Amino acid sequence: MNRKVLIVDDDPAMLRLLEKYVTENGFDVLQATNGRDALELVLAEAPPIVITDWMMPEMDGVELCRALRQHEGVRFVYIIIVTAHSEIDRVTEAFEAGVDDFVSKPFRRPELVARLRAGEHIARLEDDLMKRTCEVHHLNAEMASANEKLKRMATTDELTGLLNRREAMNRLKELWASKERYGTIFSCIMLDIDFFKKFNDTYGHAAGDAVLRATAGVLQANVRTTDLVCRMGGEEFLVLCPSVRAREAGVCAEHLRAAVEAHDYAYDGIGLRVAVSLGVAEWDADMTKSDELLRKADDALYLSKQSGRNRVTIAGEATPAAAR
Repeated sequence: MNRKVLIVDDDPAMLRLLEKYVTENGFDVLQATNGRDALELVLAEAPPIVITDWMMPEMDGVELCRALRQHEGVRFVYIIIVTAHSEIDRVTEAFEAGVDDFVSKPFRRPELVARLRAGEHIARLEDDLMKRTCEVHHLNAEMASANEKLKRMATTDELTGLLNRREAMNRLKELWASKERYGTIFSCIMLDIDFFKKFNDTYGHAAGDAVLRATAGVLQANVRTTDLVCRMGGEEFLVLCPSVRAREAGVCAEHLRAAVEAHDYAYDGIGLRVAVSLGVAEWDADMTKSDELLRKADDALYLSKQSGRNRVTIAGEATPAAAR
């Protein structure tokens, strides 16, 4: 804590006397002759203690105290007011304005020094408290950041940045619960990358990882803001489509297929051709659990694979939609 003390008085003789007593006790002195200049000094120098006269021109000691307590830019200041006023009403007015201590004129040096020491002690405690509060805020911010990082790690696929399988199942359960409570419809799209193994076998696993990351980006960029794109593992992805039926989800699936096919994939300067096969399914009343919906979408995906890949199959439709 700095050891600055601001003394405020319009009487030069009183300023000199206060300066003498304060400096003799090891404090650094700032001076002002009115409340307005004192306020500017507090803002500029941040002294932890102010000793002020009551009666002054422009802004008196009580007005200065009110200004200091109300100003957002002023940290804690211990305020001692020096005055000849001794009436209980005037003293009460000073304390209500935010004065911390009171010295009556004429004062004796030991009394002023004792009150100054008490003010220093309280100011130091306040400074320590503020430091500890800042430390607590800092630790809380670090903890919040760490918790957010842990949450991301628990819900996000590290390679692609998409929701991971565990979180996909949680979101699917939420959609299922909403369906059971409110009757809201939803569909899902299962897809995987055609002939993905060849990228790893031909160019190495780093190339496969690059294809997975790029595909995740293409999928994320080509769905509705309400759709959820998830990586289920390996080269398999899931898109959850709230509030749409299979036919609408099929339109989305075809858009995704075309976007992947049109994307310029490259690894280490080598252009790569990537395609996906997709299966679409919609919740229906015969289903009793969410796994049945995924199985239905997965069966449709298998039909897309059997029918030549790079195409969309909607569960319940006999013929997969071939790539145009």
